[in-house]
Order: sequence, then structure tokens, then C-alpha cells
Amino acid sequence: MIVRIHGFDWQAYRERVMPAFARWLLAGEEDAVRALYEQTRSAREDRFVPPALQAVCNWPRAQTFVKQLPHGTHAQHEYEILCAADQFTAVSDRFIHRHPPQLHQSSDALRAVWGALVAEYCQSWFTLPSTTADPQLAEQLPADPPLSRGEIVSLLRSAGLDTLAQEVNTQLTQIDDAYQDESDAEEQNRPLGVAIGRLPTILHLRGWLASVSVRAMALFELLACERRCMPFGYQAGIAYEDYAGYLTPEEVGQLAACLRSVQPPPQAEAEEDAQLFRMQQHTGDFRMLDEVLPAHADAFVQVVRMGAQYGMGLISTIGS
Repeated sequence: MIVRIHGFDWQAYRERVMPAFARWLLAGEEDAVRALYEQTRSAREDRFVPPALQAVCNWPRAQTFVKQLPHGTHAQHEYEILCAADQFTAVSDRFIHRHPPQLHQSSDALRAVWGALVAEYCQSWFTLPSTTADPQLAEQLPADPPLSRGEIVSLLRSAGLDTLAQEVNTQLTQIDDAYQDESDAEEQNRPLGVAIGRLPTILHLRGWLASVSVRAMALFELLACERRCMPFGYQAGIAYEDYAGYLTPEEVGQLAACLRSVQPPPQAEAEEDAQLFRMQQHTGDFRMLDEVLPAHADAFVQVVRMGAQYGMGLISTIGS
């Protein structure tokens, strides 16, 4: 799993996205969230799902979940804090608040709707020089390939669902036609963010930041180490559910101040140190993972400084 850092439009999040969720959870008024969701990529993908499978899409499942939420006095108070970005952020540190406001049970559908809105309205792109890229991150083992259209249709027919198989085949053909012209451009422009390493090697970066400033380390944990609770939880590696932490513009400014005069370790020196760490069982030395020089310190420092320069927040994802 790779950790990536993205720009985060905090103003859009606190003034547009979360107020819409507040009206939905507190008063059952879903129109604002629905209007926002219908403009997301997730919703556009849902339009091509066959009618027989529409019920398993994120939006109808999230609707069903919200309608079943309890609405007692305590629950309403939880929802108020949960949907107020500033209030929730203040109590979202897991190390300090053992029980930050959460729904009574988790919902992957509601989390995906929230993530789709964050991706559409709050996530910004960062472009750094290609020299900061890690070639190892680009040479990943391919995941299991998705089923092809023919394989899906064959499976449905083998189950005796000939009518559904024909319908799915037609719908998937329409999807291919609709996205043929824009797929290449969209893929090139996806806001993938800036990679700062795989789990658990981001502990290299955390350990290095601890040597710079305790506050810098703590802010990094809130951003990328799951220390900050997400309003509806998170699920690593799942599209729209993989947001794992964020920093407000004020916190980004604090982090940038901590790193103002810092010089990241040279890439070659960090790679050599990582190699020595992997060989330590043969040398008799013993160091903890946090004590290895980070290979992605330069990229991380650039992202933080860029975020502070433009008055933006930062948000992280954990995925493939």
C-alpha cells in the first residue's frame, strides 16, 4: 500500500461538503448531498450499471443506511459534531480522544459517497519535478486483472441468467463507447497525489521528522499515520474510501514553519541507509525502522511548503 499526499480545499470541505451532510444526517434532507453527488465521477459510473444492479450502487445503499440511523438526543449531538468540520477536527485525534464522534455502525456506502464528494470538490493536484519520483513505486507487481466483459457475460450465462447477461453486455458496450475518447486524457490527469512511500516504510519519514520537531512528527501522524479519525472511517485500497488523514491550512502552516530551514537527506544516502538496514541481520547491528533515513523526505517537504504557500490543507490516501 502506497501513501500519497494531495492538496485539500479546506474551505470547500467545511462550507460546502460537510454542511450538506449535516442537513442529511440531522434533518433527513438529502437534496444537497444528492445534488453534489450527481456531479461526481462515482455517480457518472453508476449511471452505466444495469437497472437490475442499481440497488447495490453507493447512493441507494447510503440512502437506506441514513434512513435507519437513530435520532435520539445523544445521536443528534454526535451528528452535529461529526458534520461540523472545525469541531470534529478538534476532537479527531485518536491519541487524545479515545472515542471521537462516530456513527453507531460503519457504512462503506456512506463513506464512499463522502469520499466521492471530497475527490470532486476538495482534492487538488500537486505536480512536483519528476526527479522526486521513486522508480520502485512505478515498478509494482500488477494486481489481478479485472474480469473482461466476455468473462462477466459468460459467468452470468453459466448461471442461467441469459437475459441479465444480454443486458450487462449492452450496458458495458455503452460504457466502452462513452469513455473511449476521454479515457486517455482522464487517466493522465487523475489527481494521484505525491507518493511518500509504502506502508510501513513511511515510518522512516516519521522518525526523521521526530528528529526535526516533535510537532512536525505529530502533524505527520495526523496526516498519514491514521492518527486522525475520519468522519465515516476509511478503508485502505478502496476507491473513495481510502482517505486516511488530513491537515487544515493552519496545521500545514505550522508544519511548514517546523520545516522552514530543514534540508532533507540526499536520495543516494537514504537509499544506502535503507540497504544497510535490510542487511543488519548480517552485520550484527540493530536499528528500528523509524531510524532509517527517508527516501521521500524531499517530496514531502516540497508538498508541505507548496500547501503553505497557497493556503491549502493536505489530505492523504492509502492505496495501490
